[in-house]
Amino acid sequence: MSEHSTIAKSSHIAASVTIEHPIHCGPNSQIHGECIVGRYLFLNINSLLYPHVKIGRYCSIARNCEIGVANHPTTFLSSHSFQYHSAQFPTDPVYKDEIKRVAWRGHPETYIGNDVWIGAQSIIRAGVRIGDGAIIAANTVVTKDVGPYEIVGGSPAKLIKKRFSENQIADLLILKWWELPLQKIAKLQFDNIDSCISQLNEIRSTMES
Repeated sequence: MSEHSTIAKSSHIAASVTIEHPIHCGPNSQIHGECIVGRYLFLNINSLLYPHVKIGRYCSIARNCEIGVANHPTTFLSSHSFQYHSAQFPTDPVYKDEIKRVAWRGHPETYIGNDVWIGAQSIIRAGVRIGDGAIIAANTVVTKDVGPYEIVGGSPAKLIKKRFSENQIADLLILKWWELPLQKIAKLQFDNIDSCISQLNEIRSTMES
């Protein structure tokens, strides 16, 4: 673990998780198997990432959020997982060994971009893609993809507005500030997006020259 990461003792991180440190995991937070987590993730109390969630850098996840919630089949005999998964009742020999199970992936890959803020008590369905810079309002249920820099809210989520103009968003997606070393962006004028874009262009030009 990176010396700069903060991992609560009551948090759970599966052995198969790939982490780009540093990150923060609050009490009772969970990161399940096969997740990939970018640096400076802030995962707050009681929030969890289900299996196969890929999350970018500088993301903020508030309390009591669930990311990558499993899908259940709706056209099978039952919506119950006994038809495709054996782990829930390991001491029941019939349940464990005798059922002719069907292939089904309840947790397809869920993609959360960079610089995404997910408000408290939000739920994001497995298989959804959330673009860079998006904001998910508190108590939102996300069942479909969210575009870059969109602010969405409600159940199901609906577009409220975009964070910046189309030109500003296009510039930010090209500049990809989250890929730069933290030292390079430490002195940006964070509260002035046009100034940030101008400074980022200068930084990129200097690095590429």
